[in-house]
Amino acid sequence: MNNKINAMLLFDGISCSQVSFKKLGIVTDKCYASEIKKHAITVTQHHFPDTIQIGDINNIDFNLYKNIFILMGGSPCQDLSRLKVGEDRKGLQGEKSSLFFKYIEALHTIKPKYFLLENVIMDKDNEDIISDLLGVKPIRINSNLVSFQNRDRLYWTNIPNVTIPKDKNISFQDFKDTDYEYCKKFKVNKTPSRIKMYEKQCPNVTYRDKINCLTCKQDRRNNSGLIDFEDFCRYLTTRELELAQTIPIGYTSMLTKTQSENVLGDCWTVDVITHILKCIPELKDIINEQ
Repeated sequence: MNNKINAMLLFDGISCSQVSFKKLGIVTDKCYASEIKKHAITVTQHHFPDTIQIGDINNIDFNLYKNIFILMGGSPCQDLSRLKVGEDRKGLQGEKSSLFFKYIEALHTIKPKYFLLENVIMDKDNEDIISDLLGVKPIRINSNLVSFQNRDRLYWTNIPNVTIPKDKNISFQDFKDTDYEYCKKFKVNKTPSRIKMYEKQCPNVTYRDKINCLTCKQDRRNNSGLIDFEDFCRYLTTRELELAQTIPIGYTSMLTKTQSENVLGDCWTVDVITHILKCIPELKDIINEQ
């Protein structure tokens, strides 16, 4: 039998879905991806050059796509995040998070066999709207079960029998960069604002087992963590950021460190996605038999 599948990846980022496919031995015939960040697309096409980029989700005619086995995506979370308060949190009516409804349009139009949607922990009203439209309740999984990063997320899927992963007890201390010359590239400049960031606003993860959730910018308060270095501190290295998302070291090496942290802060934790995809009943029939 033909064991290749067709997949559609919306809000694809750096295509962590395809990294999971590769880990599981899933081979795609056609893999369609919608993404607008040029640096993210650069990473995807470097590793998966056969990916068919279909552009901005607002301009896609989903009627053109047939026989899609799985639809995957993590719609924008900015208007749903609990970090925003009051009128700043516009929920699913916000300019960015309302793109969730394009995912629904895709789902209803292409009718894939399976779907997977990811988003942040949010208020119950918006969570219930998503659940009602998808017809399933979310599974709450923190990436800290399979990595050294705290990344608490909701996953909606019709893949059956998905459970919470077992805790692998992974510690940041076992993966912390010790290459002095390499770490020097990530040293924080000692300015008044960054002293405040180091002393009061950001977690010191030097001796912690888990780092905070990755963000798209390390040079900000509430980032994923700072590490003691020389007379001050350093940011997490690109290698540490990649490992936090259980992505192979060097996956974003074609980008600058700032570009890498931006796309890594946006992406999925690969081993969480792999755990979910393992539950596809037909997996043994679609894996690469070579």
